[in-house]
Amino acid sequence: MTGGFVGFAGFGRVALVALVVAVVACGGDGTTDPSTPRAITRVSPDSQTTAAGVKMAQPLVVLVTGGGGAPLANTPVQWTIGTGGGTLSDTTVMTDAAGHAQTTYTPGTVVMMAHVNAQAPGLTGVAFNISLVAGPPATVQKFGSDSPAAVAGSKLTLSVRVVDAFGNPISGSVVAWSAATGTVSAATSTADAGGVATVQYTLGASKGAYSLTATSGALPPVTFAITAI
Repeated sequence: MTGGFVGFAGFGRVALVALVVAVVACGGDGTTDPSTPRAITRVSPDSQTTAAGVKMAQPLVVLVTGGGGAPLANTPVQWTIGTGGGTLSDTTVMTDAAGHAQTTYTPGTVVMMAHVNAQAPGLTGVAFNISLVAGPPATVQKFGSDSPAAVAGSKLTLSVRVVDAFGNPISGSVVAWSAATGTVSAATSTADAGGVATVQYTLGASKGAYSLTATSGALPPVTFAITAI
């Protein structure tokens, strides 16, 4: 009797283990259930660079997978802007048959680091880091003294600022300087980190009107009108 009882207990333990294995194999804990969201990952690069205020050329894309790593369709992904301002083409997107969800970001107009987040139900979200930089040069502006008066023969320091369409400074822009009379210290100068290019202009010995023109690429030039006294 004792031996038979032990054999029955051993059989019971084996059966229990077999049942647990079967439950796990069927996805009883959710880890292999293909219909349960298990991970959200970035498809687009984590770190990108784009011009401030300009819609990004490519969308931001994530992949949602279920148990076993299979792409999970028809899962809502919530998109939000953490920093950087701007707008998203879509804020809630259902994953497609390949498990992908995407949105297109139009950043704010200020040069800074932006963050766009993607979240799926029950999962830790992922973030995209987007460096917002100045766009193409749009305007050359007078910087500092506009149309000063100065003693004939004196030396003036004059500057212009090169900015994009939203007023963000553009470093590295080459500015050409020209004057019909007087002496310019350099034919060109390069904009610094603040977008400012500077030159020294020496007036002639005669009193009267002088002018100095600054040009950068195909942008409209600006002219300083100086009165020598």
